[in-house]
Amino acid sequence: MGLDYFHDSIFDTVPALYAEVSHALEKEYGLRLLLPELPTLLRFGSWIGGDRDGNPFVTPEVTREALRAARETLNAHLRTRLRGALQQISSSTQQAGASDELAAAVDTYLEQLPLAGTELRERYLCEQVRVMLACMLLRLGDREAVPAHVAEGEQLPPYTAAQEVLHDLQLIRDSLVANRGERIAESIVDPLIVEVRTYGLHLHTLDIRQHAKIQAAAVEEFSAWREDGSLPTRPSDMSAEVLDTFRTVAAVKQLGDPESIRQWVISGATGAEDVLRVLWLARLGGVTAERTEHDAGLLIAPLFESIEDLQNAPAICRELWTSAAFQPLLDSWSRQQEVMLGYSDSNKDGGMISSTWEVWKAHRALHTVARECGVHLRLFHGRGGTVGRGGGPTHRALYAQPLDSFTGDLRITEQGEVLNFKYSDVVLAERNLELMIAASLDALARPDLRSSANGSGTHLTGRIEPAWEESMDVLAEWSLERYRADILECGDTFDYFLQGTPVAELEHAKIGSRPAKRSGKRVLADLRAIPWVFGWMQSRHTVPAWYGAGTALERFGAERDGGLELLQAMFRQFPLFLDMLRNMESALAKSDFAIAGLYSSLVADEALRTRVYPMLRAEFERTRAMVLRITGQGELLENDPVLARSIRLRNPYVDPMSWIQVELLRRKRDAEGGGDEAALNRAITATINGISAGLRNTG
Repeated sequence: MGLDYFHDSIFDTVPALYAEVSHALEKEYGLRLLLPELPTLLRFGSWIGGDRDGNPFVTPEVTREALRAARETLNAHLRTRLRGALQQISSSTQQAGASDELAAAVDTYLEQLPLAGTELRERYLCEQVRVMLACMLLRLGDREAVPAHVAEGEQLPPYTAAQEVLHDLQLIRDSLVANRGERIAESIVDPLIVEVRTYGLHLHTLDIRQHAKIQAAAVEEFSAWREDGSLPTRPSDMSAEVLDTFRTVAAVKQLGDPESIRQWVISGATGAEDVLRVLWLARLGGVTAERTEHDAGLLIAPLFESIEDLQNAPAICRELWTSAAFQPLLDSWSRQQEVMLGYSDSNKDGGMISSTWEVWKAHRALHTVARECGVHLRLFHGRGGTVGRGGGPTHRALYAQPLDSFTGDLRITEQGEVLNFKYSDVVLAERNLELMIAASLDALARPDLRSSANGSGTHLTGRIEPAWEESMDVLAEWSLERYRADILECGDTFDYFLQGTPVAELEHAKIGSRPAKRSGKRVLADLRAIPWVFGWMQSRHTVPAWYGAGTALERFGAERDGGLELLQAMFRQFPLFLDMLRNMESALAKSDFAIAGLYSSLVADEALRTRVYPMLRAEFERTRAMVLRITGQGELLENDPVLARSIRLRNPYVDPMSWIQVELLRRKRDAEGGGDEAALNRAITATINGISAGLRNTG
């Protein structure tokens, strides 16, 4: 399904996007840059088939299959593009000529095809570009598109690197440009060059991800290897799978495209030793982590997820980047390092304000440490689709990054639930990618900051005032206290969540990337962030997006002199605070405590229900009131009429599905294993998908 989006929109979007950027630069600045002269603006990655953290179905074989499918998808696309070029470019050397370099390359190719070469020369008499395109198709394995009989044993070597394809395309381009074919080159060849630069020969890089604890256990087991190469005991299946994964990576890099796997992400990283363990295992499995002449190496990226880990991340990275063991690796990567920040688990661990603020502070501090250690840092933002997992408008989020903590290079996740809304057609995909590029340029150039320095008084410059930083520290502390007391440390709330939401039915919906729990324990700490947000979203509570915020904001406004005025000033002038409040506002607008009350009726223990539901509703009302006071609005989404109208239009269709879902859940639980449970699960799954589509969020 992920690959389908390349066919649906991305393949057609990328050349159009570059053309739009080129046109804008010429229109606004008089700067005419052809497509190949533009810098590479974006590349694609995936971890579908590579993310094995908690997913037992992602095996080395699945990883190989994912890579194969991606290569085949791209190969078929490039063949189609080259066939089109072969049909369209009919330049004749009798009219326009061809470059000596192109002619020499064609001769070299045809010498390897005695029979087919003669046929091609006769078929495309004086059409050197077409002969070259036919040879390129043969190198991509497409014999059917070549109008010549290719004898058994006659073949051209397949392309092994994107640079080889770019070399041949550049020969064609240079020849056309030198012989009055500029418009042909710009309209047909230049988009092809952009696509090959974007996709390479692998379409997208495939990230491998595994949890730090799994890798630590593997190191402990394999460290016991004897001198004769044997182990005192058979390694566990999990440790054996870890080693097999590294061996798979090594085989892919040696036999396929070494650029296809470049990142290894460590979930749950808590120390520098987590990165060094992966380096040790990589060498054990035959993977060269260092960059070499023919291999980009394996960039090891720690993922900091919990509130505590985000707070410790700068010190951990300083230890790593100054360690003697890691210096050769950094040097081979040209001092580049990637660090991933987790939005989902930090929100589950600390609530909205605390998570937002700790991610922001970690972002800023990591860049400070990187500058001091001579490291070029690229951050990988693990944002989800819902507000409780870092979701929200991309442009606003990118611009809210800390000042002087963005170098123009970042990675960002697009979760499966939002792919359809952003990439289902070319217009949507182009708009979404344009927004990302525009936001990156905005965050890099900070034009509002420059205008402010010139006395224009422009707001939202990105500069943070000391009073704002101190206020955010206080708000994060107070909201965390409330969130942990009522959510994390309150067993009643988790029991309410299990009974009053459809979280237990998530596994039947087949929309999760991994099992909902890390083990079989019925405790909150064992539940993953995605089902946590999912359950609250389906039942229309949306708790992770706002709980604790109302208490902190109300207390700040009441206890601090001029507290409300300060919060209002931050909303007007501090991009992070604006983004956070607007995201909370959209989540509050999607909440419906009348519907949530219906779900609460599923909680069997009436005393439990009457303790938790009023508590949640009171904090909802508190948060809603404070958001309206700070924004100066009379109702939620007053300044976003498009989203407000969309919710009003969708709710009449979503609400009946919620009623049906509650009734189905009640029937399933009343049956207690009797009746047609499979049929009930299918019906509940249908309501889950319908509500998700209606709310445009799952978790």
